[in-house]
Parts: sequence; structure tokens; C-alpha cells
Amino acid sequence: MPSIATSSDIEVKAASIYLDDYSAPANNNFLFCYRIEIQNKSPKEVQLLNRYWLIIDSDSDKSEVSGEGVVGKKPTLAPGETHVYFSFSNLKTNFGTMEGTYGFVDQDGNSFNVEIPRFYLSINLNEFPKNRFNKGQVLKHKEEEYYGLVVDFDMYFLSNADLDTSKFDKNFENKPWYYVLVHDTDLMLYVPEEFMLPIEDDFIINHPLVEVFFDKKNGHYLRKANSDE
Repeated sequence: MPSIATSSDIEVKAASIYLDDYSAPANNNFLFCYRIEIQNKSPKEVQLLNRYWLIIDSDSDKSEVSGEGVVGKKPTLAPGETHVYFSFSNLKTNFGTMEGTYGFVDQDGNSFNVEIPRFYLSINLNEFPKNRFNKGQVLKHKEEEYYGLVVDFDMYFLSNADLDTSKFDKNFENKPWYYVLVHDTDLMLYVPEEFMLPIEDDFIINHPLVEVFFDKKNGHYLRKANSDE
């Protein structure tokens, strides 16, 4: 369940998920993705200007982070409007907490702070949908019926001018998207999870970048370690 707090008529919901694909427990490296939903329940338009975070791991090591906006934006919310964003936290332990405040200003120029409720980062706590597919998995597009190989994925849509995102659908914005090498082409496409199906057979992908990113062992595509850089 997400953590929820309301202050100054602004509701903040926070939830987290553990990203095992991007973590290295043997090296004390645990990466978590967190999702923040901010809803303006006040009668005035407001703008988020800055943030402050307190992060504590299970060794009681504390870190503080502050800065302007959130993920490069200073969103303005009309009454009743909601803003959702994702970000990441890297811990040296498999458990920790985050909490903090957002600094806002309303349409009349009044500044105020909003509580970010304490929420947990844990390898056993997955509070929103995780990616269904992994690096090296062969998939088939439901509608266009091409086969593809997953090179990487994002937990939410990230605009990338180098890829074809012309079929972007806002309904899938806050769900996983995949970088896919398309079989029998030289294309890499960016595809939402909802359009892809897993392939059970040992399908061989023909693409010029397969050997750049993968080794083939026992019928499986294994992502090369140096290709993650």
C-alpha cells in the first residue's frame, strides 16, 4: 500500500519497487524506483518549486537531498489536478526509508511546505506493477506481429529523440516500456508492455546489434556486462 499524507490541501502518495535487474547485492548496491502522486485538493492553483529528502538505510546512514523541482520540472497544478512522476534511490542496504517536503507557492504568491510521507524501500516490497519482461527475452508484438529482443526497459515512458515514439499513448505513460531489437531489420523500437507477448520457443533473432549486446548460451540471450554502460 502506498504511503499517503495531506497537508495544506495537497495530497502526496508515495510507493516503491525494487529493481533487481539493476541491483548488485554482492556489491552492496540496491536500486529502488519510487512513484510519487501529488494531487491539488485546494481551491487555488499551485506550483511545486523545490524538494527536500531525508534518506536512511538499515545501517542508520543518513543522506539529505535538496534541489529545485522534481525530475527537472516545476509542475503547476490546477484545483483537482494530479501530477505523477517516478524517480530512483540507490542504497547500500536492502532496506531503508525516505521522507521529506515539497516547497510550493500558490496563485497569490504565498509559499508553503507540503509533507512527503515516510515510505519504505525494501527488496520484499513491490507496491506498483513490476516489469513483466526482462533483458534478453524474445517477444512478439500483438498487433504488428513482429518478433523482437529486449535490450533494456524503463519503468515508465521516457522521451527519446533517437527512437520512434510516434505511437506514444498516454494511457501507457506510467507503465514499463521496452527497447526492442526488431527481427530481420536494423531497427530498435520503444514499445509499451501492453503490446508485447512472450515467446516460448527458442527463437533466433536476426539483427546486427544482437552480438553487440548479448551472448547466446544454452538457447538464451544473456546481456553482456560491458554493454550496460
